[in-house]
Amino acid sequence: MNAVRELSDGEAAFAYTHALMAGTTQVTTQVTVRADITSGPLHRAVEQWAGDLPLLGLRIEEHADSLWFAQGPGVLPEQVRHTTLTSPDSPDDVLRRELNEVLETGGPLWRLHAVRDPRAGVTHLYFTRNHAISDGHSTGAVLRALLDTLFPSGEPSPYDVRRLPPDADGLTYRAPARQGIPQPPTERLPFAEQRPWEERGADFVPCTLTRAESVALKGWCKQQGVTVNQFFAAALAESYAEVTGRTEVGMFTAVSLRQRYADLPDVGCFINVLRVPMRPGRGQLADLAGEYGKALPSADAAWRPPVRSHAAIRRAVEETAAATSAAGICLTNVGVVDPALGPHLGRVSGYRTIVNRTGANYGLVLHLGTLDGTFSPALAFGTPVVDRSPALDVAKGLHDRAVRPQGAA
Repeated sequence: MNAVRELSDGEAAFAYTHALMAGTTQVTTQVTVRADITSGPLHRAVEQWAGDLPLLGLRIEEHADSLWFAQGPGVLPEQVRHTTLTSPDSPDDVLRRELNEVLETGGPLWRLHAVRDPRAGVTHLYFTRNHAISDGHSTGAVLRALLDTLFPSGEPSPYDVRRLPPDADGLTYRAPARQGIPQPPTERLPFAEQRPWEERGADFVPCTLTRAESVALKGWCKQQGVTVNQFFAAALAESYAEVTGRTEVGMFTAVSLRQRYADLPDVGCFINVLRVPMRPGRGQLADLAGEYGKALPSADAAWRPPVRSHAAIRRAVEETAAATSAAGICLTNVGVVDPALGPHLGRVSGYRTIVNRTGANYGLVLHLGTLDGTFSPALAFGTPVVDRSPALDVAKGLHDRAVRPQGAA
């Protein structure tokens, strides 16, 4: 065993979820680059990239009821793929396959698939990894390092990616100053179907906005005194309630813990998921967004890092894997990706991150991100535990509210 360190509570939760729930929480980021990246340069760049980032050499091993990071053997041939998009395939089709092709437990924690798209004059890069080594911030830093290797610019990266992430369990957690109020529980969401794991899959619906629609929505949010994130939480809750007839739903939100710990490198996974109850359908969308905006900091202040053995974490994941309902719906946002891209911003025409939700531990998950002023929402869900038809209806309702927020005010 070439042990590096034991996994933290959060890392272990993601690792066990991936292993026991058919790849649930596996993350894929698609970066579309205005360039024809051929096989030779790609493989040489990846070898250099992986050699420069110790994180990319890790594996996860289980020893005596504990999970450990260990040093792996280097980049394996199957971790890097290079293909050409052919009709009738689409970039979305490739992304769905990447979401559903599960990284082997105990094997490499990432893979990269470059897909040339000659008709569009671009190459799509699909970077898939185990969530235990990745959060929204670190994804940008790690992909910036790859783009720096593929397209040297001479501009130094601001990111610290050559250190391994420390064990968060051994760090001092800095709690928010305000008082937190415990959030009341909300009713769970029954699955449409309960199937064996081998019969489950992950899917998503793009809810893409144009740049003009994005600018208009941002202006509306500013006028109403809410953030874009708060708007999308409210729009998701309203759309879900409209389709399902519910009057209350638990809204989970992924938040960064990077402000809670000192001297972290720009790699690894440092996030938490907070839950607040939302009661849509009672009035203006901006009011619901404001209520969510007040409840989320309170939930953040009430949260503390759990202290559990890995055996206890595994038992908790096994209970989730056996569940017949989801705890609620979820919102996650990688934020504005422009700063991470740096000198490569002009050559990147698309950037989106989606998580495998085979297990439907949340009924629906809205993934947000912003590139060059344009929002690219996508609604992810597990099949068939979540019925595709209502998911499509929720996505439509969400998109309608985003492009006509004044109609919902």
